[in-house]
Amino acid sequence: MTDFEPIEQLCRDLLLRTAAPERARLMRSIGREIRKSQSDRIAAQRDPEGAAFAPRRPKSDRGNKKGRLRQQKMFRKLRMAKSLKGGGNADEAWVGFGGRASRIASIHQAGMSDAPAPGQPKVRYARRILLGLTEAERQRILDLILAQLASR
Repeated sequence: MTDFEPIEQLCRDLLLRTAAPERARLMRSIGREIRKSQSDRIAAQRDPEGAAFAPRRPKSDRGNKKGRLRQQKMFRKLRMAKSLKGGGNADEAWVGFGGRASRIASIHQAGMSDAPAPGQPKVRYARRILLGLTEAERQRILDLILAQLASR
């Protein structure tokens, strides 16, 4: 049992008593806020527990040269708003990847194998947890809900 469980249950009960349009507005704002914090965390190359992502695999066939792509942070396009979506409706708030980005993200999230390009051999990717709530995000969600309920 976490410290937040009684508060979460109270918020759940109070939210069920609010009107659907008001609840939908709140859920959309929660989804947008969490999408932003997930994007910032991915940019910092951290998983939800705060550990650093596994580094890129070494390129032994090219010697010691480091290309421009390898000097950049991983997942810089995945964290853009066109790939990482957030939203909500009266029943839920959600954050996830859309389109082709969802396939790439799921491969890294689960640490699966995939071919980097058509015709190339499959590579096992390190497990890098892209989406997940941190304790600070859980607290922020509760703060948003309580602020909404207090303003009524």
